[in-house]
Amino acid sequence: MKYKFGKVLKDCTKLGKKIPVSQYLSNGKYPVIDQGKNKISGFRNEIDGIFDGVPAIIFGDHTRIVKYINKPFFIGADGVKILCVKDKNVNSKYLYYQLLNSNIPDTGYNRHFKWVKELEFKLPEQKEQKKVVECLDAVTNLIEKRKQQLTKFNLLVKSQFFIYFNPI
Repeated sequence: MKYKFGKVLKDCTKLGKKIPVSQYLSNGKYPVIDQGKNKISGFRNEIDGIFDGVPAIIFGDHTRIVKYINKPFFIGADGVKILCVKDKNVNSKYLYYQLLNSNIPDTGYNRHFKWVKELEFKLPEQKEQKKVVECLDAVTNLIEKRKQQLTKFNLLVKSQFFIYFNPI
């Protein structure tokens, strides 16, 4: 069956504390999540205002970047939407993968959440949701490992180039 956004997800953004970039730490106890490409933008050590209703889906209203966060966090800057599953029987990561692969139009540096609220989500049985998530997690982990390999191969090529063309 297909369900409208409002039947399966809710906007929980107001339950988190927004942290200005100037207050990010380079290391700390709790992550700050923004709408940028990096999963974690910074850190905080205090706990006041932390969002602990995890797991949650992060949607970048301007960037359309989607993240799955399963540990308590702070919100970094504006444009971050925290989406929570309404029914605990629905696998939040299953909805994350659907949102991640949804066709949300790119309208430049505008608000895109209006498009997310119009989406419909397919929800098979819990067992099927779990199976799909396990499969997609395995593929995602493999892709991440391949990216790490390519980075290391790139460094190897650069070091070999240096050895051959810059003798000591």
